[in-house]
Amino acid sequence: MVKATRKPPRGDGIAPGDPHPQEPGADWTRKDGKPVFGYRFHIGMDEGSGLIRKLAFTSARVQDVERADALVCGDEGAVYADRAYEGQARRKALKAAGIKDRIMHRRHRYMPKLPRWQARRNHLIARRRAPVEAVFSAMKRLYGKARTRCLSIERNAADFLAFATIYNLRRAAILAAG
Repeated sequence: MVKATRKPPRGDGIAPGDPHPQEPGADWTRKDGKPVFGYRFHIGMDEGSGLIRKLAFTSARVQDVERADALVCGDEGAVYADRAYEGQARRKALKAAGIKDRIMHRRHRYMPKLPRWQARRNHLIARRRAPVEAVFSAMKRLYGKARTRCLSIERNAADFLAFATIYNLRRAAILAAG
């Protein structure tokens, strides 16, 4: 989640959830129960090297689940994802492509608690997924990308593509040196 350049629209005649007239690409979503105005940055990362392989920059209204299939290259050995990505269709598509399903399980309506084997599997998957969160941490802390700099979604997408390129170059230099 990346906050928009402009503050959320407020004032007379503007309802909650309305777009900003000066930043039409940004939109509303909820994070930790609070409304947030901005964009989403979706990435597909290589597990071994830590390089960003695919990315998408969308308005905040587009959920991560909607972009998940586009982030899979097809030559992966396994796809690691959190509970939000769980779904039978996605699991079947990964199996049909010969990709190991490492999507975490989630509780359902009539399942008050996950079975022990699913909880253990989730714990093991979470440890492998942690490096992906490091990309977002570096993006916000080191590169100052907690908020966008441009007013259009196209320019912001280009800006985040430049970030991903620089991140990959720095990561490749670290890999070459080590």
